[in-house]
Order: sequence, then structure tokens, then C-alpha cells
Amino acid sequence: MKKINYYRSFVLGIWIKYGTRYESASRSGLSHFIEHLLFQGTSNRTAQSISLEIDNMGGDINAFTSREFTSLYIKVLDTCIPEAIELIGDLYSNSLFPEQEIEKERSVICDEIRTVYDTPEELVHDIFMENAFPCGLGQPILGRETTVSKITRREIVNCYRNFYGTNNCIITCAGNFDEKQIIESLERNITPKTSKQTSINKKAKFCPSVKIYEKDLNETHLCMGIETFPFKNPKRYALTLLNLIIGGSVSSRLFQEIREKRGWVYNIYSFVSFYYDTGLFGIYTACALDKINQIIQLINIILQNIPENLKQEEVNRAKAQIISQLLFSTESPSSIMQNLAYEELYLGQPYCIEEQIKQFQSVSYEEVKDIASMLKEKEFSITVLGPVSEKEVYTIK
Repeated sequence: MKKINYYRSFVLGIWIKYGTRYESASRSGLSHFIEHLLFQGTSNRTAQSISLEIDNMGGDINAFTSREFTSLYIKVLDTCIPEAIELIGDLYSNSLFPEQEIEKERSVICDEIRTVYDTPEELVHDIFMENAFPCGLGQPILGRETTVSKITRREIVNCYRNFYGTNNCIITCAGNFDEKQIIESLERNITPKTSKQTSINKKAKFCPSVKIYEKDLNETHLCMGIETFPFKNPKRYALTLLNLIIGGSVSSRLFQEIREKRGWVYNIYSFVSFYYDTGLFGIYTACALDKINQIIQLINIILQNIPENLKQEEVNRAKAQIISQLLFSTESPSSIMQNLAYEELYLGQPYCIEEQIKQFQSVSYEEVKDIASMLKEKEFSITVLGPVSEKEVYTIK
């Protein structure tokens, strides 16, 4: 909990430790399916009354599924806190999963999957993750039409009973509230229930590969990445700074060299993702077909050269960027609530913004350089999507 007296808003999230990586391949998309169905009726409310009630509060209630957890959250003014907790508690504790709503949401989700298929930037990321982590972690969050179409109500209800218990979730909140009243309200409105607790039976296995997917598009989309560190690894601080230097900002090397100097692309960026047992550094861009090989070559050159020509001012600039982002996040109750959740989910303890800033400030030039040298030695997983065949693309050797 994070109490902020001078805010008028309140946001609360229920974070269930169940996401895509825990699903069987034959039931890919199950956790996302359940996320949808949490809004489709309880023993106390219909789907329509849920929508009307949150709108009457002037608030927002929503959810999302990730690879390692599912989040259900609500944001309202501080005058509506009791009603908000009663509503979100009802959705979490008393969802009914009516058969007719399952069929309706099945259709909605299949349409959502088809939308991703028509959005190449999203699609190439999904395909890349499947190639990089073929088992568990890399499964598409939305699932596949072939798997979603076969999920039964019995499987949905069993999964909900097995993993959505109060012993397998955490609750975080931020904004203007009375702590005692919040706890009493949660105890009154969230039904205690014991379920199985998720555990990683198989460590995520990264698979370097080169995969080319022909698709009739106007541009060729590239997503490439290497395995790095889990969330708990302290090296993630240096990697996060290096990511900003490589492609995480408009002053980054990739953006300046490929977008600004040469004008080969509209957008290019790098990114980092951290999970329980692994992590990922990746790069995405889209370009004309006749530029794809030059861009892959130039990305390789940039990554190979960083250990030799990294500048102290680049490290200082990255620190200024990340510290600003951290401080900006303290001005949003939603960001604070999410940060509290990530601290508990991945670290098992509070980890205040001040401590995070101190960690980034303490990263040395040599530590960032060492991470750059590590990236230089790693083997990439590369996915290319567009009007291109395998013989037209050569990749990093």
C-alpha cells in the first residue's frame, strides 16, 4: 500500500500468479480467456450492470494478462473506495463463467487474435517470442484460434479454482485512502480461498534461431534478441542503462545511426524484458525490403563496437533518463500500484523508488561496458516477417 494524501484518486490491483507460461500448449490462451470472463457476470451482477456501475462511479475497471501473471484493477475517486472494492471483490471472488458468455468471448478473442495477425509490429513480436522461447514462456498471450476454439467451460472453471485463490495472488493499492478501512473492506468483499500455487517446473530455454516468414506487407519487420538476466539479477541495472544507450531513446545509437543519419526506417528501438528465471534484450524495426540486410549488418556493427567506444557521457545520460522515468512514475497512482506489485511478485519485498535510484546511480562505466561485451558474445534469435524469402536475407554470423 502507498498512501498519498494529496491525490483524489485511488487505484487497487489484484495480481494472480498465473499467466501464459503455465498453460499447456494445447490450451494456449486459457488465462487470457479467464481474464475476459471475469467481467461477464457474477452471482450478484450481470455483465451490463458491471459496466453501468463503474461508469456511475466515473471510474475505470480493467485487466490484462502477461506471461507470468494476470492483473485485475480498478481506479476511482477517493469518494468511491468502498463501492470500488465491493465491485472488484465480486468479480474476483464470484465470477460464474456462464456458457453463453464463454461463447461470446470466444468469438471476441478470436477476432482479437486476427487483429494481431493484421498488425505486423505486434505479430512479429509474438512470433519472435515463440521462436526464442518455444516452450511455455514464449506462447502467445492471446492464444491461438485453434486452441481458444477448443477450451471448454470445465477447463476454465477448473483453472479458476486451481490457481485464482487468495493464497496465489497479491493485492496492491495507491492513492488517498484509510488503511484500516481498506483492509476491513478487502476482508469483507474478497472471499478467502486456497488454490494450487504456481511454480516453474521447467526453466525457460532460449533457442537461437533465424526464421523468415513470408507475408504480403509493405514493409519487412525485424525482431531479434538474446537471452539475458532474470528480474532478481543485479546486472539488470547495467543492462537497463545499456538498453537506453543502444536503442531505448531518441539519442540512442540505433536511432541516430539508422533513423536520423540514413533515414532507412521510421522507427527502431531496443527493449529489455525480465522474468522469474530469465530475461531478454531485443531490437525491433521495420524497413523496405532492399534495406533489411544493410540494417542487420549495421545493427551487428553497432553492438560489436560498443565495448570499445562506449562513452562515459552516454552512461551519464542513460542514468538521467532512467531516474527521470522513475520519478515520473511516482506522480501516477497507477504506476505506483504496479511498481508495488512487481516488487512483491519478483523480489518478495518492498523496494522503494529511492533505493532503485540509488542502485542505478551506483552502476559504474565498467559494469555497463562488461554487459556490452557480454551481448557481443551472445547468439541471437532472429525473426523476419514480410515480403521476403529466406534466400533474400542473410543474417549475423
